[in-house]
Amino acid sequence: MPEGFGGYLRSLGPGVVMALAWMSAGDLVASSVSGADYGYVLIWALVLSLLARYVFVSAIAKYVLCNNVSSNSIMEGFRRLWRPLPLLVGLCAFILGFGYATYIIKGAGTAFYNLIGRPGDSEWGVFYSAAGLVAITLVLLFTRRQYATLEFTARAAAIILLVSFGTVAVIQGFDPVAFVEGLAFQVPESTGGVESLVIVAALIGGVGGSTTNLMYNYFLQDKGWLTPGHRKIQLIDLFVGIMVILVINLAIWVTAAEADVSGSAIDDVNTLAMLLGNTIGQLGEVLFWLGLFFITFTTFPAYSYGQTKLLMDGVTHTVQSSADEATQLAAADFEKRASFRWLQGGFLLVLPLMFSIPAMPSFVELTILVNALAAVAAPVIIIAVIVLTSSSRFVLPQYVNRWWVTAALVVVGGIGFWASYQAIMGIFF
Repeated sequence: MPEGFGGYLRSLGPGVVMALAWMSAGDLVASSVSGADYGYVLIWALVLSLLARYVFVSAIAKYVLCNNVSSNSIMEGFRRLWRPLPLLVGLCAFILGFGYATYIIKGAGTAFYNLIGRPGDSEWGVFYSAAGLVAITLVLLFTRRQYATLEFTARAAAIILLVSFGTVAVIQGFDPVAFVEGLAFQVPESTGGVESLVIVAALIGGVGGSTTNLMYNYFLQDKGWLTPGHRKIQLIDLFVGIMVILVINLAIWVTAAEADVSGSAIDDVNTLAMLLGNTIGQLGEVLFWLGLFFITFTTFPAYSYGQTKLLMDGVTHTVQSSADEATQLAAADFEKRASFRWLQGGFLLVLPLMFSIPAMPSFVELTILVNALAAVAAPVIIIAVIVLTSSSRFVLPQYVNRWWVTAALVVVGGIGFWASYQAIMGIFF
């Protein structure tokens, strides 16, 4: 265990990687659209989503560190509940991972294209930029241990994002009274380009049931945090990651809320950049593209890594005849297998590039749709995690949830169910 403040600071890693993965571009777009269209009114959804995320991901980590069968995989727990469940969750994660990659890679390409001055053909410039970034990512990930690369880039990106968006928020200023009022649970009438309930579902839809939450499992494995003795540092690590997300998102939200564009239809990422450019000058636009680039460029490698591990781990735990054999195989280093690299590189990095061509939906449309759809997977994962952490059949007796922890998880689960319903109604009806 680390000693002193400096020791803990140097030990942090999985939570920051997870924070940047959670942010993807979804938080940036949802916060910008919410602030621009609704001011501070929906800011409660952001705070609620982060609190709920901490509660639920902490429960996932508890099972990974403190289960009673010496496993380090959440998929092993799902198998104990129902043998096909790991496969179903893994498939769902991989499909959603493709959906996330479509807009995250497009966002990275868009940001990079604007940062380099929009050279050449503006119609295809984003695609060429995205393709170049994917190529660089393949080289970086497949020539060294992937988690080490992810942790280094996440730490650097977190510092850059805190400085850039924090600077914008300081320059812009904010209304403290309206900010506090925004913490009330209000859902305004829809205005602008996106339904208010769809935005709320996109913000809090993944609080517990999102498959991205399960990726934390593998970041803990890669860090070497595998026992109950690592529970304390894990909780601190996760809390720091949540705080990073909160500060960055609040800075984005405040800046958008203070811009006088309420009621406008923000359905294109260039409009978000222009929002800052028109408000605080060219610096705001540059900082937006810089922030978008670091959010997306640190995210799609983490998603491709984590979601592919979820698929292979899920398949392993479902198809193996023996639970012990499945656990042993799941502990193996998946990323060294050729099948892992083909799945990760082909389906979650290269294939999603087709959504960066000009004829495809806009970046903002893809972002809102995929993040709302992610809520549909919530119910099964929510129930499974609550069951796994609430009984000594699955975790060591001293780590079984206290009644108030179970109550908090049930509340979070209820929020997830509500967000799933709103996502389905807002998208399909």
